[in-house]
Amino acid sequence: MTKTSRPNLISLLIVCLAVVGSLKLLGVYFSFSSAQAQLPTLPMPASLTARSEQNDGVHPSPEIAPGEVERRILERLAERRAALEAREQKIILRETVIAAAEAKLETRFTAFERERAEILALREERADANSEEIEAIVSAYEKMKARDAAAIFNELDHDIMLKVASQMRTQALAGVLSEMAPAKARALTVMLAERDGSAADDALVQ
Repeated sequence: MTKTSRPNLISLLIVCLAVVGSLKLLGVYFSFSSAQAQLPTLPMPASLTARSEQNDGVHPSPEIAPGEVERRILERLAERRAALEAREQKIILRETVIAAAEAKLETRFTAFERERAEILALREERADANSEEIEAIVSAYEKMKARDAAAIFNELDHDIMLKVASQMRTQALAGVLSEMAPAKARALTVMLAERDGSAADDALVQ
């Protein structure tokens, strides 16, 4: 063998060794890939899945149909309208009750005013009747003898005696006083004076 052929053999030997090494490396790779493919795939935990979705910013949102928004708006408007109508009915009912109560009070007030007028009329009639009775009694006492009238005055109640004596003529009353018991005549005189003083004070006030 010559010196020029020796380097070629060495180069060929190096190439062969490189090819064999490459084939061995490819065999190991394919063996590892097939073994990894045969391994079972384990599910990812839910916590990791949720965290992954949060990190990725992915949030599932339900899809709304085009007519769903309009339907919901119409439902809310219908509910609002029903609430307003119910409130309006309550207000109408309340106004009806108030109107009925006012009418009832008006009727009672009218009846009260009528009864009050009747009572006042009865009082006036009674006062007129009493006045006529007093006038008749006064006329009777004035026509009586002073001694007979004084005997009756001595037994009369002070109020009745004052009503009769206050309306008698001065001359007739003087004759009766002169025939009355001194204590009774003195009491009647004091009552007449006080009555006249009260009447004078009332006149001055007016």
